[in-house]
Amino acid sequence: MAKTKRDKSKHRSSADFMIASGNDVPFNYVESFKSLRTNLNFIAATEKLNTFILTSAIPGEGKSNTAINLAITLAEDSKSVVVVDCDLRKPSLNRYLKLGRNFKGVTDILTGNATVEEALIQFEDLGIHVLTAGAVPPNPSEMLSAEPMQKLVEDLKGAFDYVILDTPPVSVVTDAAILGRYADGALLCVRSDYAPKETVQLAKERLTAVGVRILGVVLTGFDAKNDHKSSAYSYTYEYEYKSKSNNKSDK
Repeated sequence: MAKTKRDKSKHRSSADFMIASGNDVPFNYVESFKSLRTNLNFIAATEKLNTFILTSAIPGEGKSNTAINLAITLAEDSKSVVVVDCDLRKPSLNRYLKLGRNFKGVTDILTGNATVEEALIQFEDLGIHVLTAGAVPPNPSEMLSAEPMQKLVEDLKGAFDYVILDTPPVSVVTDAAILGRYADGALLCVRSDYAPKETVQLAKERLTAVGVRILGVVLTGFDAKNDHKSSAYSYTYEYEYKSKSNNKSDK
């Protein structure tokens, strides 16, 4: 298992990605993920759920940001957490976490070129484990739908308190719907004033059509500057479309 630490002087990428930890992070931004953590811990405790996909209707709605920061926030609650980059077409965790592309990942495990232990990356400062996507394959949907991927998810379920699968936008490709069948449910990231309402509805229908349970919606990119002293954006989390809290986005 590879171990690494992020350069603490580099909280942001060119996409303005922000880690929800550290003294320089806006209060509302951190609290939004804590609220999301509270809701997920409640679901997990009452229904024994621990594996979630993070998806969106279209690209650019903040799902990878949400996946990483949710994992960090869960880890701060003394939970073991792994984030898996399941976007085999356009992986992003390497870029956000400044890992480069030399690490083995999901595709290496699925093709038998690496074990889970060899591919896992432990971020000692963030308290999380990460599996990168690995080399981009010519047949991502086929790889994700095959038995080795299901076994990989099951193995991770047994090894970690929480497994977070960062998946491609569900209205663009079928990968999220495929992976949703291996998970306990889905969080759908919806960026404020961005994706058309009809596209979001289509994303919901594609998930539910294959039996994927939508646990809640994370509203990203909501500009709350006029409502709060912080200059950060907010997130809203809706658990079963009722209770609310706050958050921020980028991918």
